[in-house]
Amino acid sequence: MEKEELFSDFQKYALTNIINFFSQEMKDKFEAYFSELVEWNKILNLISFKSEKDLIYRHFCDALYGAKAISDITGKDAVLKVADIGTGSGMPGIPVKIALPNIKLTLVESITKKCKFLENVNNKLDLSMDILNSRAEEIGQKPKYRQRYDFVLSRAVSKFSPNLEISIPLLKVGGYFVAHKTKKSAESLEEGLPAVENALKHLGAKLEQTIPYNLPQQELDYCILVFKKYKDTSSQFPRKPGTPEKKPL
Repeated sequence: MEKEELFSDFQKYALTNIINFFSQEMKDKFEAYFSELVEWNKILNLISFKSEKDLIYRHFCDALYGAKAISDITGKDAVLKVADIGTGSGMPGIPVKIALPNIKLTLVESITKKCKFLENVNNKLDLSMDILNSRAEEIGQKPKYRQRYDFVLSRAVSKFSPNLEISIPLLKVGGYFVAHKTKKSAESLEEGLPAVENALKHLGAKLEQTIPYNLPQQELDYCILVFKKYKDTSSQFPRKPGTPEKKPL
């Protein structure tokens, strides 16, 4: 399939199934992001995909559901502070920024090489993002970032309780944590929603909404979990790097 046809199909799918405001400008930026990802992925292990179509539908479309979740809550034109924790190749943050250009996006990534890729995309796509080469546990204790964000995004982070602990402290009271999960992992007794009730109580958040969806040519069922922060998070959280994983709440 030719690239132009591939991206035309992507635009049609996104307009029909995810966001009804997918413009030509967005399509052009996704094409540019796609090209940079494919090129840099030859050198760095940024992201795993089986084919170009897999990259678009498994990753771009999945990330766009984060933009849908935000726009459904606030509207597509809202000016919001958004952080993407452990962003890696820039997902879901960059697709969300492409879809919702008014947001003020901070990408948080601890691996320096990946940050160089993110800076490159930021410059080439003119996205005006902030990129922090740091761990979320560290910025979560800094007044400049703590309880400053309207939304925090997270995708492909397997351990749920530590993920909540490093994300919720960044949110303002009334802000939202948007987590991408498979339906199976979200329902898991060991690491899903049933296992994080204690963590949510400690951190001051509760599940607000579950958004189920499917992706083309993918066998798994997916969902977005939207948590709302209802009170200040205790200053003891997040704990020092490594502690949330070793001693989950």
